[in-house]
Amino acid sequence: MDIKVLKYFVQVAKDQSYTRAAEHLFLSQPALSKLIKKLERELKVPLFRVQKNGVYLTDYGEQFYRRVVPIISDFGSLSAFVETMHSAPVGRLKLGVTPMIASLYVVDIVTNFNRQWPDIELQLIEDGSRALRKMLLDGSLDLALGITGVSFPDLQDTVLFKDEMVVIASVDNPLSRYDSVTFEQLENQKFNLYTYTSALSHQITERCVKAGFLPKVNISSSKVNFMLQMTECDRGICILPRPYAVQSHLSPKVKIIYLKETFPWEGTLMQNGNTYKTYIVKLFERFVVRYFEQREQLQEKTEI
Repeated sequence: MDIKVLKYFVQVAKDQSYTRAAEHLFLSQPALSKLIKKLERELKVPLFRVQKNGVYLTDYGEQFYRRVVPIISDFGSLSAFVETMHSAPVGRLKLGVTPMIASLYVVDIVTNFNRQWPDIELQLIEDGSRALRKMLLDGSLDLALGITGVSFPDLQDTVLFKDEMVVIASVDNPLSRYDSVTFEQLENQKFNLYTYTSALSHQITERCVKAGFLPKVNISSSKVNFMLQMTECDRGICILPRPYAVQSHLSPKVKIIYLKETFPWEGTLMQNGNTYKTYIVKLFERFVVRYFEQREQLQEKTEI
């Protein structure tokens, strides 16, 4: 039973005329009569009796009218509510972020998102990419911002940006004589490394193994500033994303050294492909993809 046909029925009952009702509904009179007849066949009762001076409700029509009017009113309220949901959505999004991405982008992302949708609460959980992926799988998170390089079944990755990793060494370290190095040249260095839950920790270790050695770990930490402080004191080296090294206003006591074999750092939006996407999840997904597209466009203009 179509809500539109119910509205047509109510209009005919109010106007007591197919002709006047058709004018109000912007329909032809024959089309309106046909729809009402179809409704009567569906209900298996006559709703109107046609007389010379007008169209009037039957007893069945009177009872049906009393039921239909509040239904149409409720439907109108429901439609308005759905419209409000889309224009000013309310709810919560559980978002995982890695410490590095949090320090570089999350404040700007959250500020701009909240400005557009102030009634959506962003609940942030900070951890390494591997841990965030596990939380996505068990349903603890809706979405996560991490890095590529660790694949889990059922998870979907949308690459948001691409950059590279660089070596940070003390100016007192003999390594600082070079502007670029290979991983083989890092064999005798001690590493200030990310904790096990970080995908970067595993990626760095894999690159070291590929170069023929296991990294000698000085400290492992989730606190990048602590890793940098240890590096400043010439207590090991660290490998960081280039944007973080550039934006952190590093101490003059350390030097950025590039890697000859490109070590990519790719940010990704991670989500569980087997879970239902709420409207708020879709909204944030579109927002964050557009955010990084605009950053890239701005960067390209700056470089021209």
